[in-house]
Amino acid sequence: MTSPNVLSFVGRLMNKEQQLEILWASHPRFHTHVSTYNLRVPVTPAAVIIPISLREIASAIVIAKQHGLKVQARSGGHSYASYSSGGVDGAVVIDLRRFEVVRYGIATPIITIGSGLRIGNLAKRLYENVGTKYALPHGTCAGVGVGGHFTHGGFGLFSRAWGLAMDRIRSMCVVTANGTWVEANRYTNQDLFYAMQGAADSFGIATTLQVEAVPAPRSVVHWMIETIAATRSVESAVSAFCNIQMFVHDASVVDRNLGFMVRLVSDYFAMEGTYLGSKDKFEGTILPAILRGVTDTPTIDIKEVDWPTSLKTLNQDQDIEIRGVYDAHSNFFAKSVVVPEPGLTVEAMRSFFTYLYGEGKNAPVSYFVLFDLYGGPDSQINNKDLSYSAFAHRDALWVIQIYGYVGTDVDFPWQGLDFINGLANSITQHLPRYGAYSNYTDPSLPRDRAHKLYYGDELLAKLKDLKAKWDPDNVFANPQSI
Repeated sequence: MTSPNVLSFVGRLMNKEQQLEILWASHPRFHTHVSTYNLRVPVTPAAVIIPISLREIASAIVIAKQHGLKVQARSGGHSYASYSSGGVDGAVVIDLRRFEVVRYGIATPIITIGSGLRIGNLAKRLYENVGTKYALPHGTCAGVGVGGHFTHGGFGLFSRAWGLAMDRIRSMCVVTANGTWVEANRYTNQDLFYAMQGAADSFGIATTLQVEAVPAPRSVVHWMIETIAATRSVESAVSAFCNIQMFVHDASVVDRNLGFMVRLVSDYFAMEGTYLGSKDKFEGTILPAILRGVTDTPTIDIKEVDWPTSLKTLNQDQDIEIRGVYDAHSNFFAKSVVVPEPGLTVEAMRSFFTYLYGEGKNAPVSYFVLFDLYGGPDSQINNKDLSYSAFAHRDALWVIQIYGYVGTDVDFPWQGLDFINGLANSITQHLPRYGAYSNYTDPSLPRDRAHKLYYGDELLAKLKDLKAKWDPDNVFANPQSI
């Protein structure tokens, strides 16, 4: 049953914006628009607003504030914690699906893109441009929305070469808590621009972004090395990972063009990634350096592909174009661990592999662990600092994602939560300091703990001051917002 307060909000907004599409509980299409991507974290908004203009967004924000309702934007809806649906029941969701512009400048790589685009559709349109074919660094899942992904980081295997997706933003249009819309960049509203690059969910709704694209590479080397020897014992795994950590610091062979990750389960140990150079150079220089730490005859797969094939390969070999209604769902719990330079301690490695090769053999849920390389020589992620944007992890070597999942038709078991937490704890208890990545949102973290891990003390203090300026009434809120 819809509360009188929500009905009042809907009535006033409908009266002010008569063409605006507004969905609430009694609307026949409401429930098709509120199912969360992560079925483990269901929430029900008070209303879903589907605007086509800045004025409609501004009106919704102002009237929501007058009714004491919190507001969150949804670009793709992939929030791990369902924050794009508010994170808790009763929020007003601004659905940006109609903000899908891709507008090119004249003789410039600066391109205006809508926050409601999905990254697969964006990548396809950039490549199909008449003239220069363009690319951007971003994640691999084609269904993820641009807005949340780009404004909270946006890592992909090409980020060591081109920076995070966030780092390509040159300006943005933001609708603020007082119902005005402004341009934010390094010359105008600089402090808002800073906050929106890392903590946008707490500060405003970015409707369009001006991004600096790069020419799409003609070819990309995709590579994978699977070693069975590293799965035979904890000590063999520790030895293998020590060698990996030595390799990723070797400036004689590693530069920005190498994308690198380690993929693990209890019976699988593989290194994989991309290289923005020739296949001959990878096989002649980089591959031998990686193999120095491999003690068996590994399975090796190396192929050179064009840019569209590379994007499809990274999207689990699925077409990157999202057509029609997007109704993908998953049922999962994930945690992240950001490991600063110089990397994992041997104690952390041993503790992690002991847990992985013990508890992981009979895990209560399906799972995987990814170690994404952020740092190392020539990284274009780590050549910036806290003065650049509100992204705290410019000193990261690894960002680890620990992801447990079950079928969409079953309940996620509490034992699975304990297992995923156990994997994370096996690492963090042996690190002098660590963080977490807010795009891998962990809803189990209390707000204060999430703030410390996502932002750290120095950045958090700055963001709190900016919050008081730009959103003093805490209109933009979720369970872990500033």
